[in-house]
Amino acid sequence: MTIKKQFIILSSIIIAIPLLCSIFVIFFSYLHSPKRYMMKGSQRLELIESKDDALYIKKTIRQLPTEVQMLVFSPEQNRIIFSTIPELPADDSCTSEFLWKTINNTSDSFFYQFSTPPLKDTKLLLITRLPHKKNGSNKRLEIYTVIFVLLLFYTIISMILITLISRTIFNSIIKIENKTQQLADGNLNEKINSETVETGNEITSILNSLEKMRHELVEIQERKNRFIMGISHDLRTPVAVIKGYSEAISDGVISDEKEIKNTIGLIDKKTTQLGEMIDTLINFMKLNNSEAKQTLIPQSITELINDFGKYALVTGTVFKRKVTTDIVFNENIIVPLNEQLVIRSLENLFSNAIRYTNDNDKIEIYSRIEKSAEKKSGNAVILKIKDSGTGINKKDLNSIFDMFFRGTNSRLEEGMGIGLSVVKTIMDTHGWKIGVESEKNKGSCFTITIPIKTN
Repeated sequence: MTIKKQFIILSSIIIAIPLLCSIFVIFFSYLHSPKRYMMKGSQRLELIESKDDALYIKKTIRQLPTEVQMLVFSPEQNRIIFSTIPELPADDSCTSEFLWKTINNTSDSFFYQFSTPPLKDTKLLLITRLPHKKNGSNKRLEIYTVIFVLLLFYTIISMILITLISRTIFNSIIKIENKTQQLADGNLNEKINSETVETGNEITSILNSLEKMRHELVEIQERKNRFIMGISHDLRTPVAVIKGYSEAISDGVISDEKEIKNTIGLIDKKTTQLGEMIDTLINFMKLNNSEAKQTLIPQSITELINDFGKYALVTGTVFKRKVTTDIVFNENIIVPLNEQLVIRSLENLFSNAIRYTNDNDKIEIYSRIEKSAEKKSGNAVILKIKDSGTGINKKDLNSIFDMFFRGTNSRLEEGMGIGLSVVKTIMDTHGWKIGVESEKNKGSCFTITIPIKTN
């Protein structure tokens, strides 16, 4: 049950309890009040000429219990002024003989009492009666008891519900507080689960979000550690070479002029490599910045892909690769993109295709507008770069886009292992998708999916 529904139930119960109690008290008081008898017959008391006498009779009637029936008889006028006795209704004409006869006939069932109120100007007879057997009173008492028991039962159930709902909400809030404090303290190893919280509760959603946040923080921490380890490993090699050759020249280990010249050339090469590695790292960090998304400008992706196809044909000829292009567009597609970054990622993929193929191997460039594989996504531009090279080991396919990961085929080559990670980051920055299919010794195929957003 959601927190909103729990609060609605809790509020309804809190409001209903005093409301029902108030209604019961008012209803009970009314049933036991003689005032309710005055509703229909009180106007007939106005027949009494003296206002003081009429007021006295009204007060006397109000003081009588509800189970007592009564009538007010005027012997002088021979009429019943007010009555709650069914057999003797209020009437303008009623003889004393008829009155006493009726009383005599019902004396077996009722106790009668006669009194003459001390009035100033009027002579009246007040007759009251009470039944021998209070069956009606017993029934009313049973009804009142049932109502009271039901009300008491409702109150008890309501208090139990209030306690349970309050405890659920309180425990959920405490759990959220503990888990957020856990994240604030940097304890990311303990999993945040919502098993102890009722399913469908907003608290469950919050805990799931906290667990997702914890998982992402763990991944960020791991990426950070891998980043530091990767930098330490990849930068240490050229630095060590530069330091070693510099010390060799300084200590006179290398004294021949030709050897010194060759050594300086190696130092220069490693220095250049070190600078390129640092530039690559800086550019990669820039890609993780949200500012990269602000540089996306609506441009023609079809024109960019066509230019890339021409570049691939020329480059393939230089490196003795059989490059074929199959690029067909029946319309010009405009999408937001950073041209420099996109070209960089495409050239990276194409250079990998050249690197892992041999002379006269095939490289295919394919592009079309196709229906997106995802529902409700509409059409998309599909770009495939396929080669017939060495391929990628099956165990490496899930990790090739990870930073500093170097596959089995590339470990003997120079590089930092962030090229495909850069490509993946560029795709994510644009909201595009990239996937790979590969088989060992049969080649690889990288597929880029560019969604087309309609106006």
